[in-house]
Amino acid sequence: MSSAATDPRSIPARLNLLLAVLALTMSGWLWIVLPLLLPALPALGWSLLIVVLATTFYWSLLHEGIHAVLLPDRRLNDVLSRLLAIGFPAPFAVLRFGHLKHHQFNRTAIDRSEVFDPASTTRSAAAWRYYPQLLIGLYASEVAALLLVWLPPTWLLRQAQRLPAEPGLPSLAQSLERQLLKPDTLRAMRLDSLVSMALMTCSVWLYGTHVWMLLLALLGRGLLISLTDNAYHYATPLHAPGDDVRQARQLDLPRWASALILHFNYHATHHRHPALPWSKLPAAASAQDRQFAQPYARALLRQLRGPIAQQVLPRNRSYGP
Repeated sequence: MSSAATDPRSIPARLNLLLAVLALTMSGWLWIVLPLLLPALPALGWSLLIVVLATTFYWSLLHEGIHAVLLPDRRLNDVLSRLLAIGFPAPFAVLRFGHLKHHQFNRTAIDRSEVFDPASTTRSAAAWRYYPQLLIGLYASEVAALLLVWLPPTWLLRQAQRLPAEPGLPSLAQSLERQLLKPDTLRAMRLDSLVSMALMTCSVWLYGTHVWMLLLALLGRGLLISLTDNAYHYATPLHAPGDDVRQARQLDLPRWASALILHFNYHATHHRHPALPWSKLPAAASAQDRQFAQPYARALLRQLRGPIAQQVLPRNRSYGP
């Protein structure tokens, strides 16, 4: 992973701030404003479709914050990112830790959700784990972190120690202890958790008999978050110790649609240049990125094929169709 520092001048700070205001406005509409208006104007419930369809845009802004390229000032970057995460809702530190570990462990044994070993399990058993994760599980686990941050750190470390170790890379338990379970980080996560849970509780009360609308919107958000997460990596080569973990698949979208999700579909380019702001990704895309690109919708639906035996996937740098 590239560790080159980001030039603050390359960050579209004013545009990002405007987009963040838009995202926070949508979040406020979802949780507070809409339920206040529903008793008088029930038809406004259809506006939740826009909120759900904007899920990838919302996550893309959070993603910029995770890589510290949302705003040039790191403190302001993190404050704004935490506000966005509260309405997601999940602790920002958890989202940042999980995503940065994805970059570090990409396509290793710990980060390939569709892959199974026929020597230890059947495809049917793997499918029982895979499809719930694909359709809602990732988002559910991120929201569940609002509760997990209150568990004893020693218990969390014990669970992390059960995960596969990857030769040549630090254990996840060590990273968890050093980066996520420090007292100041833990306090920040618990504060964000309290605010998110208070927001959710207040929202459920305000929706009242219309609470099913909120639940459907969150299910829609969960589906989009979970379904799009691994689409850039599904059926791509696996990594053995020492391999380059910066690989991902580019997905094709019309330029206007790509801009709506902050060029998140330029995923191969992003993995090679994780410190590059979203606005610079199209110009940085290589010929190889474009060569193995797939249509966006096709890549999402392709995942419905289900789990893949690890022996089927290559261990090299070329991406087949």
